[in-house]
Formats: sequence, structure tokens, C-alpha cells
Amino acid sequence: MEYIDGYRSCCKYYCKGNVNIILSAPHGGSLIPNDVPDRTEGICIRRSDENDTLLDKQFYNTKLVKDIHTDEFTENVANELFERWNFKPFIIIGKWHRQIVDFNREIREGTLNHPEAVSAYENYHLNLNNAISHVNQLFGKGLLLDIHGHSQGNYTMIGYMLSSNQLNEDDLSHSSFATSIESLCLSNRNEYIRGKKSFGTILEQNGIEPVYPSLTHPKPESRTFFSGGYTICNYFSKINAIQTELPYVIRTGENKCMNAQRFAQTIVEYMQINNLLMSN
Repeated sequence: MEYIDGYRSCCKYYCKGNVNIILSAPHGGSLIPNDVPDRTEGICIRRSDENDTLLDKQFYNTKLVKDIHTDEFTENVANELFERWNFKPFIIIGKWHRQIVDFNREIREGTLNHPEAVSAYENYHLNLNNAISHVNQLFGKGLLLDIHGHSQGNYTMIGYMLSSNQLNEDDLSHSSFATSIESLCLSNRNEYIRGKKSFGTILEQNGIEPVYPSLTHPKPESRTFFSGGYTICNYFSKINAIQTELPYVIRTGENKCMNAQRFAQTIVEYMQINNLLMSN
């Protein structure tokens, strides 16, 4: 697949997909433009539109660590989908380092309002929005997978906008909180979040384990758990969205290509079992 470079190579994307799958990886980039300040100061300055008068300052506890090899892992997953099934997913991969722009935060926190960072951020999300629009126009439904890495332990997290406290409940069916796959869940959240039809369960069946939540590991209990960031929270109303947090051992090392194959197999099986997969 031939990728296209976004604004000043802030991201690269593939926009000629033939299947209703979108892969995004916002935190794997390494490029650090020398004319864009980093985000270590953690301040977002808001100014009025009329006279540029300083209104207030908002301090953020900015996270600057990249998700090592999530960009490469995402490309390996895309290549497997194409080589095995001839599926060409829509792909958006951040290339600028997280210390310059965070594509998975709201725009003020992600850019600290620096003009070049703002332009890069807007370009990333323009391409993501376009991918979602194309999927909905071509197929009427689809799945967005936002791929991340973490260093909290040797386990995978599947984020549906549910906190660890919410996932630690015995029954999810009658809770009032929304999920990022609500159109799939219908009235049976237990089945689609941690049952046989859940992404975590199918991922474990394909050899990536342990995964929280899943049929075998339904509750994160006291483990650190990431419920999902800006991307899935912002786009779940337009498309089914899942955030995956992969440990270092899964996305690196001698088994990284096999793990990408397992991940791609999981995507296909998950979408098939949930009557979601469509291609042209």
C-alpha cells in the first residue's frame, strides 16, 4: 500500500480502503521538527478572538513518552490484512513525536496552541474524519481500532470507554454508562465486552494473552487500566471504536510479526462473528 504524507510529514495515511476497517496509531511517531516547541512546559494559553488579550492559563500534566513500535505494528497488521484477505484498511499513523503534538488529546492539550502543532493535529484528524466518512458512505458501518502501547505489565487492555471500576462490576447490562461499541452491544453488554463475542476473548483465542476484559479475564481488578482516550471518545458516535493497549513484548522482539498476524486474524474474526465485516 502506498501511504500519503500529511502536513509536513506529521502523519501518513492510506485513504483508498476496500474494507470497513480503520487503523489509527497516534503515539508511535519519532519525528521532532526543530521549529516546533515541545510540550514539556505543560501550559495551554487561551486568548480572546478580538484583541488577543490573555484570558487565562491552563496547566496540563502532559505525557511525552512515545508508544514504541506501535506505528510499525500497525503497518504489519495492515500488511497481513492485505496479504491474507486482500483487505486494504484505512490507515492513519502519527509520525511526529508525542513531545511535539499528542494526536490523542483534545486540541489545546495536544498542541499547547502552537500554530504548527495545531496544523499538524488538524491534518491528522482531518484524515481520520475522512476515513470514517468514507467507511460510512461505502458500507454504512465499520470499526475504528486505535492502537497503543503501554508499560504497566505483560497484559493487553481493550478500551471501550469503561473504567476499571465499571468493568469490575459483576453485571454490565443494566449500567447507565455508554460504551464505544454501543450499536453492537444492544442490550447484552456482558457478551460484547467480555463474553464470547468480545475483542479480548477472540484475541486470547488467537494467542495474545492475557487480555482485560475477556471471558477468561473479565475484570482488571486492581491493575492499571486505560479505558480509552480522545480518539474513541470523540468518534464513537460516528463509528464503532476500540482502543487497544499492547504490552512491549507483543509489539517488539522476534515474535512481533506473528503477533501482528494474530491481531489481524482477531480483527477479521471479531467483525465476522459480530456481522460487521464488509468489503468491496
